[in-house]
Amino acid sequence: MALLALVFLASGSRDAAAQGVLEFGRLEISAGAVWLGSRTFGSASATETTPSGGSFSLFNTSSEVGGAAAFDARVGVRVAGTLVVEADATFARPELRVTIANDVENAPSITAVERLQQYMIGGGATWYLPRPSRIVPFVTGGGGYLRQLHDRGLLVETGTYFQVGGGVLYLLSSHPGNRLKATGIRADVRAVILNGGVSFDGDRHTAPAAAASFFVRF
Repeated sequence: MALLALVFLASGSRDAAAQGVLEFGRLEISAGAVWLGSRTFGSASATETTPSGGSFSLFNTSSEVGGAAAFDARVGVRVAGTLVVEADATFARPELRVTIANDVENAPSITAVERLQQYMIGGGATWYLPRPSRIVPFVTGGGGYLRQLHDRGLLVETGTYFQVGGGVLYLLSSHPGNRLKATGIRADVRAVILNGGVSFDGDRHTAPAAAASFFVRF
């Protein structure tokens, strides 16, 4: 019985420490990897006008920006309770793919591929659900500036992005009485809405994203 009581008290102490980290740590820094899903821009036909005034299709094109791994870094400051205001930056090198098919002269389909440099710089907020556990759910959202370089970095396309999602934070260690309050792992999924940038149709496009990062909290 004494051993069981000791285990129970130790567990409660760890949970209380985890709760204290979320309530009293003010600065959170994280870095990790993100997988950004692909975005398609639809298809279009290259046509010419016939002598009778009609149109004749020469070939069809379709385009997309493929999925890619990205580096993601965040710095957050707790402003109230478990609400953290953040600045974040993401860098990726996705492929821009343009496919030409259905050629009138029966030429084989070809796909032109170009590697982009993509920067997303912005801010947002994360709210952690207060609970006495080392696994802490959260919701997050934000937006910012989108910059894409292509053609060997000579051409620049800009736009904006917004994102919303949620995930969990897992505490690896917690030290409420020390300067370093905690270390752990953060994982989340997001919907990323991009407006502008390399977009042939001019519409907004939504891409899924999944992220995992290591964090330290002070």
